[in-house]
Amino acid sequence: MIKKHYFFAIFVTILTFISCSDNSSGPGDTDLSDGKGAFTVTGAISAEYEGEAWYTIDRSGDETVFQIFVSDIEFSTEPEIDDVQFVLEFRQESGSNSFSISTGDFTMGENATFRGVLADVPSTTGYETLGNDGGSITINSQSSGLVEAEFEFTATDPVDGVKVTVDGALRATCIGGQFNPNC
Repeated sequence: MIKKHYFFAIFVTILTFISCSDNSSGPGDTDLSDGKGAFTVTGAISAEYEGEAWYTIDRSGDETVFQIFVSDIEFSTEPEIDDVQFVLEFRQESGSNSFSISTGDFTMGENATFRGVLADVPSTTGYETLGNDGGSITINSQSSGLVEAEFEFTATDPVDGVKVTVDGALRATCIGGQFNPNC
């Protein structure tokens, strides 16, 4: 009988250690690999998304547009629009051609530093930071073609006015090449 109690005590102790450990990296965690992003959406839709994360810097004329994307588009294959489930975009426009990415906390909203847009492709519904919507994106680091950030914002479907809250993190790599030589 003592052996059974001893075995049971050891089993419960091991089970406690296993159940208390957390090796997961879900939306909002910064345990992402380079080129990945993850986020949770609550409100009008409830979902968790994980996908590729990249950024571009477009300098044309006297303006610069800095965009960060997270999507389930896979660059290793020819993407089919039917296969794409979501696209998340952060956009910052600058009236200067001498723009550079900086770290820090930035507000999001219709007239703020950054705007946020979430496209739920299968339902053809888009959500964007409008009117009183807002939130923030924190760029924690930027170096050697990699931007690491955390974000949280509220966005509205401009057609029917329903809202979602988006919360997550990303480690976006710069997409260079012919169309974006600014990496």
